[in-house]
Amino acid sequence: MSKTFTDLQSRIMARAISQSVSEMLYLRKGHFPSTKSLIDKGFLDPNAYGMIGTHHVTEAGKTAFFAEHGEVFAIPDVYDNCWLVFEDRKMITSPRSEGVAIRLVEALKALRRQEQQQKIAA
Repeated sequence: MSKTFTDLQSRIMARAISQSVSEMLYLRKGHFPSTKSLIDKGFLDPNAYGMIGTHHVTEAGKTAFFAEHGEVFAIPDVYDNCWLVFEDRKMITSPRSEGVAIRLVEALKALRRQEQQQKIAA
């Protein structure tokens, strides 16, 4: 299966989706080609060039992003200062280390399996 997003595009999308409405993602010089590609694919609003807010991410972009990454996952922040941990299409925490992010993802997945088993047993 081919990937929809490059690593950098995934990190840009994750940051844009996870930030609050009042925050903006300021792009660096190397981010512009990836952002243009996301705009060309219809995943970002065409006005999202230079600064990206959560409102610039299209529904098609959110759908494709979460379809590619799953229900529970961690991804490095675009600025490499933390990891973004997502569950059910929401960013739930941003630990500083990869090890903690991986532990959180594994714990959330284990909890989901346990909840599924309890539903089946009930």
